[in-house]
Amino acid sequence: MENVKSLQSFLRCVSFCTADSYDLLGLANFFKKKGYFTRLSRDVLHVSSLKRPGDLFFFTHGCFVSWGFKKPFEDKVLEYVKDFSSNPLTSIETDYFYFEYGDTTTLDTHESLRLDIIKLESEDNQIKLAISYGLSQSIKLEAFEEEIKGAIRKNNYLPEEIVSKGRVSLSRRAIFQRMGEIFIARSSINLNIEYLDVPEFFWRNPNVEPYYIMTSKFLDISSRVSALNQRLDVLQELLDILNTQVQHLHSSLLEVIIILLIFVEILISIFRLHVV
Repeated sequence: MENVKSLQSFLRCVSFCTADSYDLLGLANFFKKKGYFTRLSRDVLHVSSLKRPGDLFFFTHGCFVSWGFKKPFEDKVLEYVKDFSSNPLTSIETDYFYFEYGDTTTLDTHESLRLDIIKLESEDNQIKLAISYGLSQSIKLEAFEEEIKGAIRKNNYLPEEIVSKGRVSLSRRAIFQRMGEIFIARSSINLNIEYLDVPEFFWRNPNVEPYYIMTSKFLDISSRVSALNQRLDVLQELLDILNTQVQHLHSSLLEVIIILLIFVEILISIFRLHVV
């Protein structure tokens, strides 16, 4: 009962990754028409309202962070962003935090509640935004991690199959399909990896960068990016294996064609000898 009361004293902070990217200008116009205050910069849209206390931060890379809103409203926002999303994810990635106001800004795990708690020294939106950059990078990274895990799970039997059978039991068409899937997964991550670097926002606002660094360290973003790159290397190895198999099939096909041509040539020669 004490834990329930303690939990009720906190406000929700939830990060979502729903798509490859958002149309921030379209979202800004949408929320303006609904009577919200919007502030749009190069890679982030801040949405707030006097009627409904809370803040929303939408990022170009298909993620948003909700501060102080309850789940029913978050569900509405998830519906709103669909019309402004590019390549929506089949499964939405979500990470939950809770926050309260205190003397200093910290991010830690509550031992008894087993929840990640953010303490804010003030209601300054710049502090929330700095932390939101870290939260959005973490949830984007989680989406990348799941995408790579799926690709590796689907293909991790291939090396074992080559060891046991000496070949891959896939048709040439199926191999090309797998190669396409792996290439798309790899390229989409490589094209978006820049979103995991330190945002340009902190070049202009170095005073709030420590809050971003604190969040990044707590969520272990640096180590996870390194692990992500290692998994990308695994995908590249799988791609190389499939490419080698395609070349082998192509070589085998050429050998068969050459043998058939030689056989036809022999038959023609025999036929000419008999005719003569």
